[in-house]
Formats: sequence, C-alpha cells, structure tokens
Amino acid sequence: MKRQCMVLSFLLVLASVGCGIQETLIVELEDLVVAEVHVQIGGAFLGGNRVMAFLHRTLGTSVPGARVVITRGGTSSVELQEADENACRQERPKRTRGTCYLSSQEAADEFVPGEQLELTIELTQGRTLRSATTVPGGFTLTGIEDGSRCLLPPDTPLTIRWSRSSGTWAYVSETLIIGLERSVAGTVASANELDSLWLLGLSLSASDTTIVFPTEFGIFERFDLDAEVAAQLQKGLTPGSTASVTVTAADRNYVNWARGGNFNPSGRISIPSVTGDGTGVFGATVTRTFETVVNPDSSGATYDVPACPTS
Repeated sequence: MKRQCMVLSFLLVLASVGCGIQETLIVELEDLVVAEVHVQIGGAFLGGNRVMAFLHRTLGTSVPGARVVITRGGTSSVELQEADENACRQERPKRTRGTCYLSSQEAADEFVPGEQLELTIELTQGRTLRSATTVPGGFTLTGIEDGSRCLLPPDTPLTIRWSRSSGTWAYVSETLIIGLERSVAGTVASANELDSLWLLGLSLSASDTTIVFPTEFGIFERFDLDAEVAAQLQKGLTPGSTASVTVTAADRNYVNWARGGNFNPSGRISIPSVTGDGTGVFGATVTRTFETVVNPDSSGATYDVPACPTS
C-alpha cells in the first residue's frame, strides 16, 4: 500500500510538471514595430548633427516604406529619407535587421538645443506611431573649448567640469584612449596595430556636472581590463598617449531606453517613449568634445597646444 501511494504521488508530481510545461509552450509572440529615433546635437569632432531612425520588428525583419517626420517647435517639419542600412550601423548591433532613415545633413544641422520636437511615423496599412521630446539645453565645458586639443602631463588626472544643461536626466561621458595599453606593456606597436581603449563614464544626475579623467571612466569595463592598465587609469595617461573625450547630455527618453553592459538606468527592462501601433524610443542628446595629448618621452616631438585646465 505504501508503495502504491508513493507511485501515485510521483505521478501527480509528473502531471503537475507536465501541465506547467504545456502552459509555457503555448506562447504566441507578437510582431511589433520598434522605432529607435535619435536626434544628436553633435560636438565638433562628430562632424555635425545627426537625425536618424532605425525601424525594425521584434521578430527581426525590416520596416520599409514608412514616412518618418519630426516637427520642430510645432512649425517646421523634417522628413527622414530611407537610406542604406549600414548608415545606422554605428547605432545598432550588426545582428539586428531593420530599415534606416536619415535626414539630410543640412536639415540635421538646423536642430538646436532646447527645441521641442514631435515625431510621427506613418507605416503601411494606415498604422501610426507618435512621440515627443525636448532636446536638452546647451552647455559648455569649463576652460575647454568644444573641439579643442589640450596638453595633459603624464600621470595627471583631469577634472572635467561643465555647466548644467536644462532638461537633462543624465550625462554620459566616453573616451577613446590611444597608446595607453602598449605603453603600460612596454611594447612598440606596429604601423598597422590599433591600440585603442574605449571607456564609459556616467553622471546619473542633472546636477552632477563633474567627472575625473581618466580615473572615473571605465566603471563597467574595469573587471575586464588588464590589472596594470586599470592601475594606470587611476593615475592618468602615459607619455605619448592621446584621448578623445565626449560629454553628452541626454534626455529622459534616451536614459530610460538605454541598455549597455551594466548600464541599465530604467531597471531590468527599457521604458519606451513611442506609442501607437508599435513601441520604441524618441531620444535627444547634446554632445561636447575635446582631445587630450601627452608629450612622449624625450626622444619624440612635443605637442604645441595649450595646457589642459588641471588646477
């Protein structure tokens, strides 16, 4: 009798597990249109503003034939034109299929900080997506002109300061450092070798307008870095190295949608800002840029540029 009860209990467990599995299998995926639309007011290094839309579906197909219109200040409108998909590749992973839409450079350069923008996307079969945002306000780097180059002593951190940008939810700082890794390793790179290190820094507050370079960059990459390189970043750059630096003011829509490494400001899922017959983001950013250089050892030529404001 005891054996029969045990068998019966085991069968009941199997039955309950079987029902659970059956319930999870009958899930029907919805094929939604996802619109990722960005207005980027660029710094001097970025070659002008950029207004783009990448439309794709949740099941991985493109969205051709859409009409993408951004209205500036409730008056003038800019219609984005369908472009080669590779034109949007710098914004998206290569594995994602979709359709790229771009404004002309002339139209993009007319966008300015602080503008109120409205987005309308008309899809085929009468479907429509809508959104709105306000471009973050303009801001300046303290003591550093946008697009300029300055000389930084070796092993010297640089405190980067900037004025507040109205309407900003977060500041995203990035740097691309050339020559640091081979300098730490004590090797000389070949002519074809690209010794570059990309690092991310964040100021997750509209009032947090300082960051120390390069000490506070690479907060998400530190565990993947070589130990000697990570230690060097706490001191500063090495002789002969150079770095381009960007500071970007991002609006709420951008911040709530952004996903990258451990940078998930909206939590475990992205918060969309596009409504209607689909989902997605309509984000706006304003970027300022500059470059730092460090004189090489005595054997090399020196840079004739102003000193960075380290004090």
